[in-house]
Amino acid sequence: MKLSIWDMLSTWPHHGGKKKAASVLLGFGFFLGASVLVLTVSSFMFPSIFPTLSNPLLEDNLDGYYLKFGSHNWHHSPSITTFITPARDSTTLNNQTETYGTRNITENSSAGKLVDTGENFVSSTIAPPGNSTAENISANSNVDVAGKLVYAAEESVPPSSTNFSSDCDIFEGEWVMVKDRKQYYDPGSCPYLEGQAFDCHGNDRLDDEYIKRQWQWQSHPRNAGCKNNIPSFLNATDFLDRMRGKKLVFAGDSLNRNMYMSMVCILWSAIPDKSRVVRPSGDFTTIYKDYNCTIEFVWSAFLVSYGAVSKSKQETLRLDSIDEQAASAYHDADVLVFDSWHWWVPGKTSNGINFFREGNNLYPKLDIDKAYRKALDTWRKWVDKHIDSNKTQVVFRGFSPTHFIGGTWNTGGGCNLATKPIPSNATYIKPAPIQMKILENTLQKMKTPVLYLNISKLSYYRADAHPSVYRNIYKNYTVQERNKAPQDCSHWCLPGVPDTWNELLYAALLRDGKGKFGKL
Repeated sequence: MKLSIWDMLSTWPHHGGKKKAASVLLGFGFFLGASVLVLTVSSFMFPSIFPTLSNPLLEDNLDGYYLKFGSHNWHHSPSITTFITPARDSTTLNNQTETYGTRNITENSSAGKLVDTGENFVSSTIAPPGNSTAENISANSNVDVAGKLVYAAEESVPPSSTNFSSDCDIFEGEWVMVKDRKQYYDPGSCPYLEGQAFDCHGNDRLDDEYIKRQWQWQSHPRNAGCKNNIPSFLNATDFLDRMRGKKLVFAGDSLNRNMYMSMVCILWSAIPDKSRVVRPSGDFTTIYKDYNCTIEFVWSAFLVSYGAVSKSKQETLRLDSIDEQAASAYHDADVLVFDSWHWWVPGKTSNGINFFREGNNLYPKLDIDKAYRKALDTWRKWVDKHIDSNKTQVVFRGFSPTHFIGGTWNTGGGCNLATKPIPSNATYIKPAPIQMKILENTLQKMKTPVLYLNISKLSYYRADAHPSVYRNIYKNYTVQERNKAPQDCSHWCLPGVPDTWNELLYAALLRDGKGKFGKL
């Protein structure tokens, strides 16, 4: 008969039994404590071995945490690294002030045809919690801005108790004016932008300071201990060499198309023989023949399936089914860059009325945020099941903020008077904070390692870099006619901010990616 430890101790020889029992109990206690300590430490050092014990903060309130670009072991971890985020006071860096307002933005476009060529644009809610408007914009302000960006009290340095002290948060930094900055591609030079909505220079925008702003993360105090081999620019030739024989897919809405067009122009500029860059099947597939490298954009604004109810023929969104047509391009991709946010607004979803479906159930009314959570959960499960994380690096680009001032895109809102970035002493306001939390919660649950490009803050300050009135469809408009027409304050001029997104994608892939990436 087997005895428990307590039984064995209780049947110890009577002579001196109490002392020996106490000694054994004390020794066992030390052994048990040491074992728990070793197990806990091991779970953080080797998260892939102890997936259920790693990242205990992921279960807690996300208001105090942020997913940060950091751990060089990210690609070994079953979930995204999270850092505690203590408060940091905002400070005014200069006496010049300029305030920019934010408003609740919706669209009146129908939930009809799911096509966005980049000429149409969407808007979103970027108002602070509990307040529909922030401060009012100074319409004729033209203040140049230098110095560090100041954010709300939600930023931090990574905890010193981890081994991340020398890591870099490439999403923290400052926009600096560099007058002689060399562009990846000169305005008007990339043939893929000709006649396009993102070609602000070709669409008669004469001021060019918006392309001379450079994102500098190295000077941020948090990055003082950064390793010197993290690149601060995108080496297009090196990128192509690392992508030799591989495929990069951007999947999502027109903001990811914006990023795709930026990338293909950057890489095009690095090819001496331009005839070796071909587009065999339209604008959304670009092949660099010298490297057998394919860059592709796949339209999937919601990431889940969009179809029609068989009886009523009403178009609906299947929250429990992945967009299979788009997903057909995912399987052979080596790098997958997703986004999905700008279409999750009332105007694009029929206000949630008879639009969202699960199985045979058509919801008469469903809150858009709840639908967004369900859709991202479907996407998460599909990626975890169907994507080989040993081959494919999954990336999710964060929310790109809009800058409509004075109304929505179709009620007189605009951004053409913003010719400078939002001042560095203006508090950062999260775009759609509830949806940001839903996204980050989803990414944390994933078994597949995901690189999260948290570009929301750095993009928020660039109110000056949208096409606004400089759209291809306004080429023959007078100045007065342009100023009265709907403006695009959602997408970005090229060259422009998406080039920085791709810089950060390159750095993130080098730091945490797979295969030929991840060498740092």
